Amino acid sequence: MEEAVETALAGLAGASPDAVVVAATAALGGRALSGLLERSAGLLDGVPWLGASAEGLLMADGEIVGMPGFAVAALSGVDAELFSCEKLAGREAEAADEIASQFAAPPEADDLLVVFADSLELASEPFLRALGAAAGPARVMGLGASELPGDAPRLWGAGDFIEGGCCGLRLRTPRPPEIVVTNGARPLGGEMEITGVRGGWVLRLDGEPALPRLFAAAGVSPDESGVPDVLVRVRKPGAGEAAGSSVVRNLTGFDPDREAFALPVPARRGDRLCFVRVDSVAAREHLGACLEGIDPERPGLGLYFSCHSRGARLFEHSGLESGYLARALGPAPLLGMMGAFQFAPDPGSGHPLLHTYSGVLARFEG
Repeated sequence: MEEAVETALAGLAGASPDAVVVAATAALGGRALSGLLERSAGLLDGVPWLGASAEGLLMADGEIVGMPGFAVAALSGVDAELFSCEKLAGREAEAADEIASQFAAPPEADDLLVVFADSLELASEPFLRALGAAAGPARVMGLGASELPGDAPRLWGAGDFIEGGCCGLRLRTPRPPEIVVTNGARPLGGEMEITGVRGGWVLRLDGEPALPRLFAAAGVSPDESGVPDVLVRVRKPGAGEAAGSSVVRNLTGFDPDREAFALPVPARRGDRLCFVRVDSVAAREHLGACLEGIDPERPGLGLYFSCHSRGARLFEHSGLESGYLARALGPAPLLGMMGAFQFAPDPGSGHPLLHTYSGVLARFEG
């Protein structure tokens, strides 16, 4: 543990860290994580720091997935404030006031909130609304922590475990970090307007029954048992085509009588929907395209939050996803974490969106 922290601090060229992220795989288990937390608290006394359990870790020299591991990232030259909220289930809306009360002053437009959240306890929609209200004009990126084997996800902030809630850092840097969102979802046909909904059920698309449109896009007949690997991509009206303006969601149910399908988060009438498949080729192409604008000659820490469905599961080779990132970042360090979901700012409104099957990169210039 001491060696990992010392390595991270060595990258600061003697400067004292202003913020630290300690990431650990869920495979470490509760006892090892408790020891890691205790030892980190002793080494990082007085520094705003936080962490979360992850399915896997991505670094410039490879990936650790499904095995015990931890990594540390330290930032210097930033203004940082730590915040946390416990036991938010059923009262997610209260997070806005709780978080805001922990800031010395309201967040500014160039600030970034890095947030780790419990992936099992929290209702995502009210929590995101509260998070956006607390952030104000600032941007938000984050991760849904992964559960430990037979146990809950783990979050920690400044030496304490955070139960059933969230923790985060408000970061103010000399140059606002770049944020890149990638998912690599390959469209199965064009976008359609959602013209009929009831709760989580999508009833009509472009004025026609929704379920037959799904079967047609998937290339299966209505009497087949399912639609293998088909997901939906949803974007708000007028959101544009910028990466990160749409979200990818699972299909969670089918109703042949109503000719409808269900989504995990209710869609709204007027939203644009496209059926998609996520595959390795599309994921590589999209990740590469999203990283093209990053200048490796201007090095800075890369903080990357990826879905646990990505990595070797999607790219078919361990280390390929982290390799793409390392090449784009040049000599700069990379700390990546794989979790249940990701937060990223909507390119249009700036409000945080919950992503799945995606990767979110923030590049901090040195």
